[in-house]
Amino acid sequence: MAIPPWKLQLQPASFNGVEFHVEVGARSSGRRNAPHEFPKKDKPYTEDMGRRARTFVVGAYIIGADFGFQRDALIAELERETNGALVLPTSSDEKIVVCDRYSVVERRERGGYCELEMVFIEAGQDPSTLIGSDTQSSVNNTVGSVTGSASSYLDSTLGSTFIGSTDITRLT
Repeated sequence: MAIPPWKLQLQPASFNGVEFHVEVGARSSGRRNAPHEFPKKDKPYTEDMGRRARTFVVGAYIIGADFGFQRDALIAELERETNGALVLPTSSDEKIVVCDRYSVVERRERGGYCELEMVFIEAGQDPSTLIGSDTQSSVNNTVGSVTGSASSYLDSTLGSTFIGSTDITRLT
């Protein structure tokens, strides 16, 4: 009997290099919508606020003679204050996530085995770390290329438009 192609593409699951077995995996996301309803209007307006963060819920287990070492290593990674790399068996890409929460269940009748439920949220990127463009320099460079000199143009234009601090004392 031939092995189904999807089984050949399975890969070991791990979080920050600590492997585990996956029993159940779920992913959720969608759009963030802000519905606006107006007085005396029958039709609402729904504003799209962008994609929701992707969430991954993983039902996993660790089994074997050294399950305690693997369990403790995974818990240590789940509790670290940093992003981590999540690899799931059926996904072709590595996800950079943060662990939102987890739970571990160990049963007396199942020695050498523990069940975990882990909830991960995609890490994304902190907007304050994005490099923005320097719009003031862009404007100065554009004006300078058109007039030949940015500073003389700005001085002549802005000098007549804005009141300087010395002008305010003369006005009072």
